[in-house]
Amino acid sequence: MSLFDRFQNRTIIHATLEMGTALSVGSRLSLEPTGTDMPVVKGPDGLPFIPGSSIKGVVRFQAERVLRTWNQRPHLWACDPFDSPCVSSARKDQLWEKAGRKDDAFAQAVWGGSCTACRLFGSPWFAGRVAFKDAYLTNAEDLPVLIQIRDGVGIDRDLGAARTGVKYDFETVVPGTCFSIEILTENLEDWEVGFLLTVLRRWEEGGIAIGGKTTRGPGWGKLKDITIRWVDNQNLMAYLLERKLSEQPADRCLNAFRDWLQSKEASDA
Repeated sequence: MSLFDRFQNRTIIHATLEMGTALSVGSRLSLEPTGTDMPVVKGPDGLPFIPGSSIKGVVRFQAERVLRTWNQRPHLWACDPFDSPCVSSARKDQLWEKAGRKDDAFAQAVWGGSCTACRLFGSPWFAGRVAFKDAYLTNAEDLPVLIQIRDGVGIDRDLGAARTGVKYDFETVVPGTCFSIEILTENLEDWEVGFLLTVLRRWEEGGIAIGGKTTRGPGWGKLKDITIRWVDNQNLMAYLLERKLSEQPADRCLNAFRDWLQSKEASDA
């Protein structure tokens, strides 16, 4: 079990998300008198950004899809947190009694029953070990405009046509915008970082969308310029005193994940 009681390592994954299409990450309400019905999220400077929660939701969703496809319990799998969580409230009570009501033994038992996704991204019982920062614009000065307003209409599901009197507009961030993506991991093993990188590979290829209205065009972009930096307990003092971080090649983590998979397959054979 690798949690937060001691510092073991921190990995920082940095990348640039370049939007190939418009982006719609909506706010609930415009504060402007003539504002649009569905504005995009903006910071205090008035510039749009992507909340870290939106990025985490997309990455966790994609990770869970992959894990459910592989479904190699107990090593690599994902529960359904809403319908069938890996550690339900009833199961938690059973584990508490089985652990003799001792915190350390209980934590070990819950960790042992948790799926890979909950161990990485968090559950009601453990905080996530992967954190996602808000993503801010990096090329605002290079774009003639940042925001476009599009029209939308409500659809009558019976007629399959636009419904009378249900028209709205919404904001989108223009194509070509670039956002700085930063993902921080705490106390992950190399193979776990490698698994996370395999999920991000789909985003490198443009196969992951973010935001709203993705089925009608917005939200598609590609990750580029991925870099990985890390610090562990061996060079922690150098990092704290001199802010030194080591570069880590992606292949090291990907190979660690590949070797880990092979070792588990061999042990199950």
